[in-house]
Amino acid sequence: MAQAYWSSAFTSSAEDIWAVVRRFNGLPDWHPAIQDSALVEGESEFTPGAIRVLTGTDGNTYRERLVALDDARRTLTYEIVDAPLPVSGYRSTLQVQTVADTGGSFLTWQSTFNAADGTTSEEASAVLEGAYAQAIVGPHKTLG
Repeated sequence: MAQAYWSSAFTSSAEDIWAVVRRFNGLPDWHPAIQDSALVEGESEFTPGAIRVLTGTDGNTYRERLVALDDARRTLTYEIVDAPLPVSGYRSTLQVQTVADTGGSFLTWQSTFNAADGTTSEEASAVLEGAYAQAIVGPHKTLG
């Protein structure tokens, strides 16, 4: 399996960053490339098994399932059900941790996946890491 990883440090507290990124159906509030999110299955956006359909600013749609949400560890894990990405078997985790010496926070976004036919693991990782880097700009603009 291939992997992708991105991280960023924030001056805002871990609690403040977690309040933003823990909302499974809240991606349009902070991700600059996502214009809409609709919860199409599940009891709530905080219940594992929930499925969202995201619409990108480019018109592409992404169907994703919430696998786990752990408020104590500040982790959210989801998997792609269907998306126009060069990957299969995609599973990703966002985690927010406190930075002890500053009181700020550290957000990581990492995934495992198989590269699609005709795509190398390196190419697929580059696509995903570029998307993560673009996404993490959102909380910086919102919270700092």
